[in-house]
Amino acid sequence: MKNKDIKLLTHGNILKTLTLFAIPFLFSSLLQAGYGLADILIISYFGTPADLSGVTNGAQIVWLLIFLASGLTMGGTILIGQFFGAKDKKAVQDVISTMFVLFFYVSLFLSLISILFVDEATKALKVPKEAFSPAKDYILISSIGILFTFGYNGICAILRGLGDSKNPFYFILISSILNVILDIILIKNFKMGAAGAALATILAQGVSFFIALYYLKKKNFSFDLSFSHKKFKKETAWLLFKVGIPLSLQDTFLMISFLVAMVQLNKLGLVVSAASGIAEKIDGLTFLPSLAIGSAISAMVAQNIGAGLIKRAKNVMYTGLLLSLIFAIPNFILVAFFPDFVMNLASNDQNIIKAGSLYLQSYSSSVLMITVVFSVNSFLNGCGATTFTMINNSFANLCIRLPLLLMATDIIAVGFCSPLTIYSQITFGLLYFYSGYWKKAILKKRTKKI
Repeated sequence: MKNKDIKLLTHGNILKTLTLFAIPFLFSSLLQAGYGLADILIISYFGTPADLSGVTNGAQIVWLLIFLASGLTMGGTILIGQFFGAKDKKAVQDVISTMFVLFFYVSLFLSLISILFVDEATKALKVPKEAFSPAKDYILISSIGILFTFGYNGICAILRGLGDSKNPFYFILISSILNVILDIILIKNFKMGAAGAALATILAQGVSFFIALYYLKKKNFSFDLSFSHKKFKKETAWLLFKVGIPLSLQDTFLMISFLVAMVQLNKLGLVVSAASGIAEKIDGLTFLPSLAIGSAISAMVAQNIGAGLIKRAKNVMYTGLLLSLIFAIPNFILVAFFPDFVMNLASNDQNIIKAGSLYLQSYSSSVLMITVVFSVNSFLNGCGATTFTMINNSFANLCIRLPLLLMATDIIAVGFCSPLTIYSQITFGLLYFYSGYWKKAILKKRTKKI
């Protein structure tokens, strides 16, 4: 691959560098959410409410499985970024080789687990009986494609750690376009419902994964992407686990809280179940700019920490927070004051629109507050202080959000659980950041005061 595709993010104007680096992140996140939303929209218009509920419920289980190991992906980005910033090419290669071996076995294990326990998982969600079979089909088919999901996201994580956010965007663009086309064919034309939505996603990701591999080899990528046990490094695997497992756990606990929310909403009937599924997708879209900028912050901070530029790394976080707010304010206005308009874009069922609008309004303040959480967490993760972010986020989700959800009796109460949880994350996150304890997670030999 040409050198221009791989960039050091340790010099130049921070706002310009972060913006240019974050834009492909943002478009990539929009595309990923877009083809997830495409499943919902196409199911909503060409399927049944049972299919819609099946997809929204089944997707929760699939994401839980992916989150169990997604931290290893971000951990890889962080380690690659730090070693690349420190100009340690051998260490970068060790991380890449070890990631490929780990991802292969972890994805196979998760696929097997989800297939064996699909009935138990679907029952645990209290899926409405009309949607039980569609949800089960969605989970089973998606489980087969977890290997493609890991390989596809693994390559993107490697490139982002090396300062390349453009090529991952192109790979995701291919996957998104193909996913929408397959959705229409399988759901509208072949009437496959939830099963068609799952099949479209795994086929699209599989094709994108192989295209990415072919492209990198064709462009003479500087690092070896081959699968080889001989290149597996135990020491590197330990570093990946040390950085990545806390990220996996916090994502898993977050997903558990969402699953509990889904259970509470499912108890309220099929209309509320379908409405909340659409509303969650819309909320996910409003969060995307902050999430994408946060991912860019982590990669950029990792390189600067590796190069020893601590002051510059902190300024990256402040700049990222400002950029996030620029996107978050109009999104907040949209979901807080015009929820009916937004829901109308996703459904033509008036009962679903009314219920979803209530959920959006109760949830809306989270859109602003989450910018602080993502920015601070991304900085700390880039430094390697993933244990704290795990503790903070897990405490908020398990000790605050979960009890509140269990007490919630309607869709509005469930929606309000999110902003109340985020207050806690912001408070402890800022206290930890300004305390300076995060510096203990940095390898001292790679840092210098600026």
